[in-house]
Amino acid sequence: MTWAMQLGTEMHEEALECVEERLSKLRPGGFSLEPRYRYDSRQDRWKQVSREEEQALEESGNSGELKGSVKPDVVIHQGDPLRAQAVYDFKFPCMNIDEIPKWPRYPPTHPYSGLDQGTVYEWAFSIKPTRVMPRLGVIHE
Repeated sequence: MTWAMQLGTEMHEEALECVEERLSKLRPGGFSLEPRYRYDSRQDRWKQVSREEEQALEESGNSGELKGSVKPDVVIHQGDPLRAQAVYDFKFPCMNIDEIPKWPRYPPTHPYSGLDQGTVYEWAFSIKPTRVMPRLGVIHE
């Protein structure tokens, strides 16, 4: 792991702690941090993957089953994480820190190849996702 990646990880962890502290007071039970969702094509809907299931898949070497899932940083809801009211994703660019970064594109081997992360989040949650960056704050588009 590069120093830049390590710094990004630490900034991400710090941001999540801050968000949890604040939202716990403002919206108890009305938000989720780093929830994972997977599309169920048989039922034509997204389902939440529990932290326990996610951890079990990773520990058993079956994390490939999570390919195609999405994991935004913060989801605001009224108690049901499947009914998102807002979706936020933190971005910590190493370069051009005063410019709004584009949503990252999925690589050719990914199930969402050719699409960007924002487009997939919008499909999953039926709302436009929002990026959050140091210095620039919340970026609505």
